[in-house]
Amino acid sequence: MKFINVARHVFKNPNYQTQVVDNQDEQNSRLALEKMISQAVSQERKRELNLYKRYAQDQEFKRAFDASIMRLLTQTADSALQQELAGVM
Repeated sequence: MKFINVARHVFKNPNYQTQVVDNQDEQNSRLALEKMISQAVSQERKRELNLYKRYAQDQEFKRAFDASIMRLLTQTADSALQQELAGVM
């Protein structure tokens, strides 16, 4: 559920489509996505303080967490997952 909540924040970010999905520059797209994930984790920190602390302090965990969110977001071609991230379900 933690991954879904963070992914939902990223997916709903008004800049997600233009800065990540439609961005042809892979490096800039990845940097924008990492920034959005970091912002989403910060937004979730009130509910998930332990997650936020680990994300902020453990670089290995941060890289693995970012990679997991990125994989989840790349699977949004699945309409059911899109609806879940959009909060429709």
